[in-house]
Amino acid sequence: MFDPLKLRHAFDVFPKKYMKDFNDFWVWKSQMENQDTSILDDKYFKTTYTKLYAILKRWQTYRNGKNSNPSKTLKESLKNIRNDYDQIRKNTLLNFKDIPRDKLQTIWHELGRVKEYEGETNEEGEYYAIAATKPLLLLWGQTLAFDTRVRRNLPHEFDVSALDFKMSFSKWYRVMSSLGIELNDSPEFIQEVQEMSKKIYGEVAVIPYGRFLDIYFWM
Repeated sequence: MFDPLKLRHAFDVFPKKYMKDFNDFWVWKSQMENQDTSILDDKYFKTTYTKLYAILKRWQTYRNGKNSNPSKTLKESLKNIRNDYDQIRKNTLLNFKDIPRDKLQTIWHELGRVKEYEGETNEEGEYYAIAATKPLLLLWGQTLAFDTRVRRNLPHEFDVSALDFKMSFSKWYRVMSSLGIELNDSPEFIQEVQEMSKKIYGEVAVIPYGRFLDIYFWM
């Protein structure tokens, strides 16, 4: 079971500059999507893309990638996942098992390929984990970012190591499914997250459980 006391401490020590990037984006996203319009729709697409790419650059998401123009590929991928994102965006990690797997897989391939050679996909779906997870964390809030430190701190039963720079869709899906089950078995932690989320992001926001767990495992 997840420990709410550890979560509070983790939020106290997590780097503030990365905290602000996510929080500002999530508040904005929540306000826009409270109108029941996806931030990948035409009305918000340019703003979403601009905000997202700026944050991903600061987070060094595409460092050492093989794509000469990751910004162009990201824009294409965001357009390609519009419908899939719209169908999952109101779901959270609490009902992860009910989310159509094919929608998540399409998103994984599209976002993951941004760091590959000239934006190519691969059949195995093995990409640099952060290439897919960091933009998905910002857009959806229900995944870990899987930075090296988080991978190192995950319990052994998740079978993830700090050296797992690349990750397949099936492995990511298995880890997130397991985290969803454990989260549902942690009612006090859920209550703490709900209260913190309301305070930070407002009452209208979908609760970004993945973000809270990412910070939890960062410590």
